[in-house]
Amino acid sequence: MVTQPDSIRLFFEALERHDIREAMRWTGEGFSVEAPGHFPLSNKDFCAIQQAVWRAFPDLRYDAEAIRQSLSLGEATVRISGTFLHDLALPWPEIPVIVATGERIALPPERLGFTLEWGEILTVRTESLSAMGLLGVLQPVGVTVPPPGIMG
Repeated sequence: MVTQPDSIRLFFEALERHDIREAMRWTGEGFSVEAPGHFPLSNKDFCAIQQAVWRAFPDLRYDAEAIRQSLSLGEATVRISGTFLHDLALPWPEIPVIVATGERIALPPERLGFTLEWGEILTVRTESLSAMGLLGVLQPVGVTVPPPGIMG
């Protein structure tokens, strides 16, 4: 019997180390992230945003827990937190640079759902009704998450 890798746990361990290449090893062709405030992010867009947010929040953490994974579905709860130490330049010219505030931010727990195939993560989607997604780290410091379509 073939054992499935613990892809979701390994994906988050890589993100906690700010290792985007290692995190993407656990994703499959057509990987996307779905969260409130924007159309699904492609692998390329997710990586660009993740790296920009890491530069702005060098201590960013996901603190993933309650991770469950089957052959085709998975789930986890994350508690995103970090300190906004450096200006945030998102990878789209129509979004201005967001000036750092130095504030520590801790978002409420968010439930994430995963679709997998052959141990590879294909989709990450926010399932919590009040969730803000990764860009939600900006809301507590007064920055509105871009409207749907701006990142599409």
